[in-house]
Amino acid sequence: MILQAGEKRKFSDVGLPTQLTVTVTHGQDGLDVSAFSLSAERKMLGDEYIAFYNNPRTPDGAVSARLGPREATFTLDLTRLASGAERVMFTATHDTLPLRSAPQLLVQVGSVTFDARPALGDEKAAMLLELYRHGGEWRVGAVGQGFAGGLGDLVKYFGGEVEEATAPQSPPPAPAVSLKKQAQVRLDKQIAEKAPQLVSLVKQAEVSLKKRGLDEHTARVALVLDISASMSSLYRSGVVQRVAEKTLALASRFDDDGRMDVLLFGLNAHDVGEIGIEGIGGAVDGLLRRHALEGGTMYGKAMDAVRRHYFGPTQQRRQPLAQPTPVYVLFITDGETFDKPVAETQLRDASFEPVFWKFVGVGKERFEFLQKLDDLTGRYVDNADFIQVADIDRTPDAQLYELLLQEYDTYLTAARGRGLLR
Repeated sequence: MILQAGEKRKFSDVGLPTQLTVTVTHGQDGLDVSAFSLSAERKMLGDEYIAFYNNPRTPDGAVSARLGPREATFTLDLTRLASGAERVMFTATHDTLPLRSAPQLLVQVGSVTFDARPALGDEKAAMLLELYRHGGEWRVGAVGQGFAGGLGDLVKYFGGEVEEATAPQSPPPAPAVSLKKQAQVRLDKQIAEKAPQLVSLVKQAEVSLKKRGLDEHTARVALVLDISASMSSLYRSGVVQRVAEKTLALASRFDDDGRMDVLLFGLNAHDVGEIGIEGIGGAVDGLLRRHALEGGTMYGKAMDAVRRHYFGPTQQRRQPLAQPTPVYVLFITDGETFDKPVAETQLRDASFEPVFWKFVGVGKERFEFLQKLDDLTGRYVDNADFIQVADIDRTPDAQLYELLLQEYDTYLTAARGRGLLR
């Protein structure tokens, strides 16, 4: 099976065992391939848990490397990974040359292959492919995400420290502040005055975005809320209002207008307009005064409404729709849908559009269908991720934003590579 950048598959779907071999063929002198054992949040466990030329075996015995001048082979036993290790990321770096100059950059694990070279440009470091545990199952994911700053940027992304070069004799000129940053400074003043409860949330969102190199990223944000009757306690207790505030804080970093689009769904879907900084207080109660809770749950209708809002009349797409700005959809629900075939069709068709779906299951349901959507086959790019949060109020904000941004940066790489973003 050939994977595209951003595509993921369960081990059980592609016949991979937990004891396996990963081969990276590159044919480039001076190119270094490594395997990082990482936490679920893609953070390093320590230098000793990097399998590379100076450390060919991790201390837990889970990863061993055999490195040649043209090819790297890793032998893994995932059952032996150290406590806290949930991912193994395979990377490539070169001190002087862009990775795309390599004759090839082919990763093979069992019957799965991924050619990372087409997804890369002038980057000197890149994440190629990862093996990770999600929802209790091991999966393989094609990443293909590069770092222009080389090895240093890669290590920083994984939470490691890099020795800084000696300071130059004369100080460099002050860096220019982007227009977006200037606008965000003005927006931050507005937040402090009109929605002070968002100040700490904005800071947490900004930290998570910077970790992924997305602090200058621009996206439109849609909050999609389940208004089925089973959600009543979450509305009454203020949980949904707090979700809206956390989402608006993220939206304020994605764009500088301090606004997000909101859609509701139950038996039907409702495009209810925007919520901004000045109107966030009590916003959810206001929505419920206009739209009562409904007796049903229809993901497909909600997804259709989102696509119509951003891309016009919905259709069965088979060609990529390119736009300059992606859409990030935060889709909140506490239960399964009644229109599963429609939802599957919507997600496949939407994979040809620049929209990423973050499905959040709230509560202790099994959410088997949302897990299926996360791994749905037949999509142009992998355009969705599912997370389950049993209790949003008890989830630290820093952890929540890490979960909300999980896989979004990988999606952006895939979307650019396949012509969805220009």
